[in-house]
Amino acid sequence: MRRHISDARRSRSAGDTTIRSVIRNLAKLAIHHGGISSLARTVLAGRAAILRYHSVSTAADGTHLCLDPGLAVAPEHFDRQCAYLKRHYRVISLDEMVTRLIEGEPLPAKAVALTFDDGYLDNYTRAFPILARHGLNATFYVTTNCIDNLAVLWTGLLRFVIFTTTVPVLETREPMAFRLPLRTPEERREAFTKLIVTMKNVPTATRLELLEAVRVAGGIDDLSPLSRIMMSWDHVREMHRAGMIFGAHTLSHPNLPNATPDEARREIEGSRDALAEQINEPVRHFSYPNGRGSAHLTEAVKSMVRDAHFDSATTSLTGSVQAGDDAFALKRIGIYSRHGALPEFTLDIERGKIGA
Repeated sequence: MRRHISDARRSRSAGDTTIRSVIRNLAKLAIHHGGISSLARTVLAGRAAILRYHSVSTAADGTHLCLDPGLAVAPEHFDRQCAYLKRHYRVISLDEMVTRLIEGEPLPAKAVALTFDDGYLDNYTRAFPILARHGLNATFYVTTNCIDNLAVLWTGLLRFVIFTTTVPVLETREPMAFRLPLRTPEERREAFTKLIVTMKNVPTATRLELLEAVRVAGGIDDLSPLSRIMMSWDHVREMHRAGMIFGAHTLSHPNLPNATPDEARREIEGSRDALAEQINEPVRHFSYPNGRGSAHLTEAVKSMVRDAHFDSATTSLTGSVQAGDDAFALKRIGIYSRHGALPEFTLDIERGKIGA
């Protein structure tokens, strides 16, 4: 009898959740098509938004081997987003937005800037042609040691190991002990989350040692599938000649607050110099890596970026940009696969602009 009551409760709870989800989605559609998001754009005219993308890709592009598919926007969705932004907002370059902030000039009404983190190949093969077709500009923050696939992005290597290994349980002893079951997709997701949060919050030497221990424990020796994931310098130069902006994202994507001061400066200045050499002009913009699940920004790190003669630096914190903001701690609005639905996309932009 108790079992039947429990089953009924579970069924009722699941039904309630489904109903709430349906109501929420209907409300989004009503707001989107009813003009309230348009009203929000008018009311919040003094605030601008910097959108943060990572990847425009499908599983066939290969990026999902090393990037959470939730961070990837399908090409057809990105195309619709660009069309919507062009129709309803004023898409400006990050150069213009930052110059206005520095010089104390008002931001244009409904201003939006587009940014991409890391430097994945699909930024060139997928995003760049769509941006060009719509006549839009974006800023691409690249992890310079990974360009030309000369090094594997450590976050990507971790994901590749966890989601391709065939071992049922992954065990490490040094430098840290882990015993992580990997029998189901959910267990793999939990293991990946636990490891990446840990690795973002330990010194670089420990992170690299643990990453190697995980690779060995997973029995992953063939990394060739990751050899065609990132852009080349030829791609960077072509996009730059076409008007795209490039910013530095460190040499190897460490969590800067956990690096030594000398290492942090080397990562910041080294990526700046490598990029400047390739595009043959000074690099104005920087992006702090490793925003999710870690403290990726401190006053000390911010001072290093300022001292490296950048004009701006963006974070992974959600929020808007407005007059008087610190140009070295600019907030952005993350765009993910779930934003393929335009009501979700438009409402999150406006919600992000008010800091919700």
